[in-house]
Amino acid sequence: MFFTTTQIPSTRTIISAAASAAAAAVLVRKLAHDYLPYEVQTYLFLKVRDFIARFSNDLTLVIEEYDDGLNQNKLFKAATIYLEPKIPPYVRRLKINLTKEETKVSLSVEKNEEIVDKFNGVHLTWRFVSKQTPSKVVHDPDHFGSKVQSEAKFFELSFHKKHKDMILETYIPHIMKKSKEINKEKKTLKLHTLRYDLMHGRKSDVWQSVNLDHPATFDTLAMDSNLKRKLMEDLDRFVKRKEFYKRVGKAWKRGYLLFGPPGTGKSSLIAAMANYLNFDIYDLELASVGGNSAFRKLLVTTQNKSILVVEDIDCSLELQDRLAETKKVLATSFNPSHTVGLNLPNQFLVTLSGLLNFLDGLWSSCGDERIIIFTTNHKHRLDPALLRPGRMDVHIHMSYCTPFGFKVLASNYLGITEHPLFTEIEELIEETKVTPAEIAEQLMRDEEVEIALRGLIEFLEDKRESGENKAGEAEMVTIVEEEGKKQGQPEGNTDGKVIVFDQTKCGKAPNH
Repeated sequence: MFFTTTQIPSTRTIISAAASAAAAAVLVRKLAHDYLPYEVQTYLFLKVRDFIARFSNDLTLVIEEYDDGLNQNKLFKAATIYLEPKIPPYVRRLKINLTKEETKVSLSVEKNEEIVDKFNGVHLTWRFVSKQTPSKVVHDPDHFGSKVQSEAKFFELSFHKKHKDMILETYIPHIMKKSKEINKEKKTLKLHTLRYDLMHGRKSDVWQSVNLDHPATFDTLAMDSNLKRKLMEDLDRFVKRKEFYKRVGKAWKRGYLLFGPPGTGKSSLIAAMANYLNFDIYDLELASVGGNSAFRKLLVTTQNKSILVVEDIDCSLELQDRLAETKKVLATSFNPSHTVGLNLPNQFLVTLSGLLNFLDGLWSSCGDERIIIFTTNHKHRLDPALLRPGRMDVHIHMSYCTPFGFKVLASNYLGITEHPLFTEIEELIEETKVTPAEIAEQLMRDEEVEIALRGLIEFLEDKRESGENKAGEAEMVTIVEEEGKKQGQPEGNTDGKVIVFDQTKCGKAPNH
């Protein structure tokens, strides 16, 4: 009987063979790079990659920063946000960014770094890749314009190919949802205003913004608690009804009209709504807009989840009407010198029809989850076409201060909820036209509670003696109630009807 023995190669022999193979591979790669045309190199690379892929169970999804239409890929942006809190501690290179308008830094991985994620028991590998490419112009929605791109950025998401359906149907939607939640937590609210060089063709400079640091909340507003509750319920219902608006065929937006005397808290209410919803504010002055065409372009550049504010809408429309009328009169004048400095074509005016088309015409669907707020001190001056449901859905009467509003202000400014002088002050407030702003000014005049309250009493008595009582308020309340009856619903929250919130009907402050 014969036995054969197999000689096992030594470790040194194995290492030497591996080194020789690696050196040969490097040599072949160098020769191919130096002597083969680029097209041949690409062809061979793809063939080798496909050959190796046949023996691999991995599938890789490529998520590019920009799509074929040169618009930013929403999934790429969502993935960037989603992966930030998942960056492992062993990653050696990170990019850190803090823009001039943000208050929190953002982190992201450098190119060729990997992040491992686990979802439903499946391990997934993310790899960030960045390559130089020929320069091209791409649309940049974050800056309302375009920019030159000379670098291709994309994520490679690798996983076992048997999980493909689960990744596409469950994991990707999870990324989109989670990124929205993270972005909402990190978001710094912005107040956007128009640039004066709007008409000079620089689309990226249409809006300029600052951080919105207004501290107003529904807790600090000098409004009746029942009115605040109704308003918050209306806002909550609106943001949850995306599918409802889609089903009934309406643009996902809601219009509010804030009307009442100056100093009654209209601006503070807008800031409180923005803080409550975590929505940016776009402050639009119609007089600065160069006509209906420019107005439409502005609407396209505003972002979703935002509040568009047009303050003193009656004054804005009256100004536009006066300019148009002046031009018409001067056009018939025989003295050409009269038109000097007033050469204002009609196309440079925002018309009522242009505004209405934005509110409920085709252009009303230029964005989702939008709040439109008009403010006015004189509601009766507005064209009735602006006030109907679908344009201004909720009318909020911001009246003079009530006893309840005073208690909120006393808590805010003096840190008290009860005082022996409250009864006298509340009686004076019931009889006097005094705004929350006026009361706040009096409460700020002294840090001593007794002195501040007695100063407020003296101020209220002077206003009462000067004849500024609330006799005229009854007429305003009647107007509001009658309008609600005409629309078929004085108060409530049924779509298709104007909702009227009026704090003059809230009564006296409750006892605490």
